[in-house]
Parts: sequence; structure tokens; C-alpha cells
Amino acid sequence: MAKKSLFPVIYGFISALISFIAVFFICIRTFRMNLQVAIIIAGIFAIFFFGLSYFRGHASVEIKRIVYKYKLTDQDLAKITGLKASDFPIYHDKLQLILPKRYWPRILDSLQKYEKQREEMKL
Repeated sequence: MAKKSLFPVIYGFISALISFIAVFFICIRTFRMNLQVAIIIAGIFAIFFFGLSYFRGHASVEIKRIVYKYKLTDQDLAKITGLKASDFPIYHDKLQLILPKRYWPRILDSLQKYEKQREEMKL
């Protein structure tokens, strides 16, 4: 069983905390809402930002895990994903995800298909 990374959880928690505090103070000071309504609205925003940040962190960890597992180069990543090799800089043997986060699900999907094909070939 693969070791689970705490990064997505911590990243999500920090994002949720920051968004809760920001929305809470905006609701209280700018919109002059009462305390209960401000807490509920801030809580909803915090949950949303936790989910968003968690899945971004999870995608980052999974992309890097697959790249390191199969020792993929920037050329390999370009071939698998259909993007340019310059989109995947590797410095000091570490992949730098410089692409906008909106591309990460597509990259992750391509890499998971690649991993599945490789696992099927082993069988």
C-alpha cells in the first residue's frame, strides 16, 4: 500500500483557515452581518476552499509520484500528455509544475492511464 501524503490535507486546512478568517471579517465589518450568519457563510467558503486546495494538492502529489516511479523525462511527459516538453522543467531531479492548475487534472488523467498501461504490461 502506498504511503499517503499529508501535504494535501495540510494545504487544504491552511487554505480553509485563511478563507474562513477573510470571509468572516468581510461579513462582519463590510456587510455588518450578525455573528451567526458571518460564521455560517465563512464556514461554507472554508469548506469550498478546503476541497479545492485538497484536490490540487492531491493532483500535485500524484503527478510527481508517477513521474518519479517511472523516471519520466520532460520529453516523456510531453509525449504522454500532448503538451510541450518545456512545460515540464525538471531541476535537480525534481519536477516543477509550472503549468496553470487548470491543466493538472488532464495531466493527472494522462499519467494515470500511462501507469495503468504499464501495470497491465507487467501482468
